[in-house]
Amino acid sequence: MSLITRSVVSVDDLDASLDDPNLAVIEVYAAPPGEAVIPGARTAFWKDLAWHPLERELASGEELSERLFRLGAGEGSRIVLAGEPTQFAAYVLWTLRVRGYTDIAYLDGGLEAWKAAGLPTGGSVRRAAPAAPLTVPEPTAEQERLRIGRDEVRALLGRDDVVLLDYRTPQEYSGARVSGPSAPIDHGAERHGRIPGAKHLFFRDLLDEHGRLRDRGELQRIVDEKVSDSASLIVNYCRLSHRSTLGWIALSEVLGFDNVRVYDGSWTEWGSIVGFPVER
Repeated sequence: MSLITRSVVSVDDLDASLDDPNLAVIEVYAAPPGEAVIPGARTAFWKDLAWHPLERELASGEELSERLFRLGAGEGSRIVLAGEPTQFAAYVLWTLRVRGYTDIAYLDGGLEAWKAAGLPTGGSVRRAAPAAPLTVPEPTAEQERLRIGRDEVRALLGRDDVVLLDYRTPQEYSGARVSGPSAPIDHGAERHGRIPGAKHLFFRDLLDEHGRLRDRGELQRIVDEKVSDSASLIVNYCRLSHRSTLGWIALSEVLGFDNVRVYDGSWTEWGSIVGFPVER
C-alpha cells in the first residue's frame, strides 16, 4: 500500500489493498456506528477509541493497544483509520501519535471520499487475526509536544512568533454560534467567540469537494496566507479538536511543518473557563 505521506493513504490505494490479509481498516464515527461501509472494516465510536472511559483525557497507550486489538488490529497489522466525517479519524490518528504510535494511516477523505469514488461497500474479507496487541510505545518528547494545554496557550497570547489557527466555521469564529450552523442546538461552551489573536482557517478550505486534502501546492498557498516564515509555533484549535487535528495532518504530515501543536480542550474548554479572555 503506497502512502500519500507516511500516514495518509488514498482511497484508490486502499481499494487495491483490500485483499491484504494483514490489513485492518477501522471506521471511526462521530456517533455510535452501524454496519461498516468498507469491505472487511470494523467500526468504532470515536470516544470509545480515543478517550479515557471516565475522565476528559486521552486513552493511555495500554488502552489504545487493547481497543485496537479488539477491533482486529495488532502486531503485524497494516492499520488504516477511515472517518465519518473524516476529521474523526484524524483525531484518533493524532491521539495515537501523541501516545507514541507511528505505523498507522489515515484514509484521505474517509468514507465521504470512498463513497464518492463509487468503491465497493459492505461484505466480509478474510483477514488474519493478530496474535497480540500492538506493543505499547514510549512516546518521545516530540510526540508529547503535539498536544498543548490551556495554561500554555494562555501564556503564549500576544507573542508575535506564535500563530493561533481556528479551524471552526465562520459563524463559530465570529461568535455568532458555538456549534456549527447545522447543529440543531447551539451548545458546546458557555461563551461565544474565539481565543484572542486567533486567525481563521476553516477546515473545509483544506479539502476538496469529497473531503480529500488538496494538493501540496494549494495547501501551501492557503497556509501561507495565515502563517508567516517567522512563526516559531502554530497552535491549532476548533470546538473539540477534531477539525484542528485534520489541520495538523495537512500542516505536519503533508507540508512538513514541525512546529504544530493541537490544543485538545479547544473552544469547548476555553469558552467555559472562568476568567479566560475571549475575543469577538
